[in-house]
Amino acid sequence: MDPVGRGPVRYGPPLPDTGLPVLPGLAAVVAGAAGRAAAEPPGGAPALLEAARGYWQRRGLLARRAHVTAAPGAAPLLHAITAALGGAVLVPRPCPAWWVPQARLLGRDVFHVPTPAECGGVPDPYALLETVRRVRDEGGDPRLLVLSVADDPTGTVPPPEVLHEAVEAAAGEGLHILSDETWRDTVHPGTGTVLFGPAEMFPDLVTVLTDLTGAYLPPSLPAACARFPTTGQGERLAARVLDVLTATGATLAAPVAAAAAYVLDEGPEVTGRRAAAVA
Repeated sequence: MDPVGRGPVRYGPPLPDTGLPVLPGLAAVVAGAAGRAAAEPPGGAPALLEAARGYWQRRGLLARRAHVTAAPGAAPLLHAITAALGGAVLVPRPCPAWWVPQARLLGRDVFHVPTPAECGGVPDPYALLETVRRVRDEGGDPRLLVLSVADDPTGTVPPPEVLHEAVEAAAGEGLHILSDETWRDTVHPGTGTVLFGPAEMFPDLVTVLTDLTGAYLPPSLPAACARFPTTGQGERLAARVLDVLTATGATLAAPVAAAAAYVLDEGPEVTGRRAAAVA
């Protein structure tokens, strides 16, 4: 404990408000679910998981319901994934302020790896290999690399070849890769940047996380989804994450679950707002 009574967890400043009013259709869906008395199951009800599965399939990622999980926000979901995997965590420097506290809260070591000169969101592959080697030489156990293909702090998208080198290096060292793709649908058009997710390169080694409280939902309705690899190992990881979410009571409220399923279906109201906001 430090002199002011705070522990090792450090949070960044609160996120700015989206500044956009709640969509009328979304408000109606939330109001319609407010009368539900039954609790939502941990990890999400079938309707929500099916909507998440369709969301990823439209982006070229095979997803099975047993490999999809939902939580009341990205932070509880990242916390559960970190707890389920164990070991130390590696992140690019800089990275979103909310990534590190989840590992610190679990008592896990976090190691920051410099990014390439041309972009943020991913570690430099040579710096990553050197960091993994050093951590293991010092008795550490690195297991998870968190990266972003549409980076929050820098506003950049890593070129596919740079991303491939970083993910290939992480995979070669036996790390599980968690790709935060919260902002992948908000990349400005006309920039000439090709967004290519690591799960499209190494589908059996990458978990994809999407915080819906970004491009889709207002902060008052926190929800996030994760898509795990469609392998036996991915299914086991999804099951362990579900155990953590259940044990910590990290379940969605019925109105929030209904809102999440509504936006993940990507109807005209949702896609129209998103396109207008990005433009």
